[in-house]
Amino acid sequence: MSVTITFEPFGVSGMVATGTYLIDAAKRLGAPVGVGCMRGKGHCATCVVKVTAGGDLLSPPGSIELTFLSQEQLDQSLRLVCHAKLIGDGEVTLRAVRQEARANTAAGADVDLKQQFGNLPLEKKISTLLQLEAITASEAFNAAIDKPLAFGAKTFDRFTNRAKASTSTKDSQKK
Repeated sequence: MSVTITFEPFGVSGMVATGTYLIDAAKRLGAPVGVGCMRGKGHCATCVVKVTAGGDLLSPPGSIELTFLSQEQLDQSLRLVCHAKLIGDGEVTLRAVRQEARANTAAGADVDLKQQFGNLPLEKKISTLLQLEAITASEAFNAAIDKPLAFGAKTFDRFTNRAKASTSTKDSQKK
């Protein structure tokens, strides 16, 4: 069971297994979508995409998407790649949402967050800042690990394709 997925406007396309989250598909195929995402923790809305084809092949919006995206945005086929999962076979096309549009998605939430943080007692502010530092360190560590793994996966794919081509060339020479 597989899905052909295309990330526009990057022109990145490939096949992934049904059951794959969109953010994992983007990473696997090398599409620059979801960069800076908090890895599905529901703390940001930086990985918004517009589904231009194959929306019926995605999981229904969950509570996190309902929190970050308005009903109007969901009606416009906007989704979070960290929470949308491929649940059917076929073709899906996604278009990255421009940075300005993403900023509008969470603009109201940012103002509320700043007000809530400002109203916290000092001890709570310090503990919140420590939590944010831990999240940042975790993201930096994940990014440092993901880049070599993505490079390794691409390199491995190239070697296996060369090996397949070499094997088929040898087989055709024997005939």
